[in-house]
Amino acid sequence: MKIGLFILLLSIGPVAMARSVVQTRLVDNGKTLTIQISGHRDGRKIHFDQTFDVSNQNILQKERIKYRAFRSVGLVPPVAEFPGLITAAVGLVALAGTALAVWSQNVKIAAPRPI
Repeated sequence: MKIGLFILLLSIGPVAMARSVVQTRLVDNGKTLTIQISGHRDGRKIHFDQTFDVSNQNILQKERIKYRAFRSVGLVPPVAEFPGLITAAVGLVALAGTALAVWSQNVKIAAPRPI
């Protein structure tokens, strides 16, 4: 019984992996951003090939374009493609933590001491 279950679980893994094959190519030369996404997922063919003018855009605006491209074909974008968003999120958490620490110190200082 255990061997049969083990063989069943081993056979499900490759089948599940075969349901999604996606290749992505992102090229940013500073002036244009080319996004190519192709493959298939859950029996649905995926094809996205567009070039965007990004000469006047910052890194977060470029990452927003990438995010929308992935979402437009029904995919969750890979985290590695968004270092600017990750940095911004970590910065916001650090800023919030610093503000909370400063605020808690001010509250402790302003509190009257019992006699």
